[in-house]
Amino acid sequence: MVPSSAGVLVADGAAVRERVSIGDRTIIGRGVTIENDCTIGSFVKIETGAYITAYSVLENRVFIAPMVATSNDRFIGRTEERFKHFKGVTVMRGGRVGVGAVLLPGITIGPDGVVAAGAIVTRDVPARKIAMGCPARVVREVAEAELLDHQIWDDVRLGQS
Repeated sequence: MVPSSAGVLVADGAAVRERVSIGDRTIIGRGVTIENDCTIGSFVKIETGAYITAYSVLENRVFIAPMVATSNDRFIGRTEERFKHFKGVTVMRGGRVGVGAVLLPGITIGPDGVVAAGAIVTRDVPARKIAMGCPARVVREVAEAELLDHQIWDDVRLGQS
C-alpha cells in the first residue's frame, strides 16, 4: 500500500510492502523494492532498482542511488533463531549512498555520511564522513559546502525539514 503522504511519487514497477511509512515529497524510483516494516522519511530519493530490506530506516533527505542493495540477515540462517537477529540498515538525515553500494545488516550511515559507488559497507559510517572501498573504509570528511545544513531548500523556508 502506498501511504497518503503529500507529494509522494512511486514510479512504475516499484514494490512497497506492508507496514511501510513514507514521508512527504519522497520519490521512489522505477523498479525499487521496499520490504516490510520500513520507515522512509520526507524528501528522500530512492533511485531505480534499489532494494531496501525489511526493518530499515531512511531518515529525511536521504539519497539512495540506483542499484543499492541492503540486507538484514547476517547469518543466512535456516532455523527460527535467525529471526532474533534480523536488523535492517539506518541511513540518518542527509546520508547519501552511491550507485551499486551494498550495506550489510544493522549498518548505520551517520547524518550527512556518504558511501561511495560500489562500496561494500561492513561497519557504520560516522556522521559527515565519506567511506569507499571493499570493505568500505572512511577516507575523508564530507566537504563543508556539501553538508545538508548549508543547503537552501524552498521547503525549509516554509518551516519543513
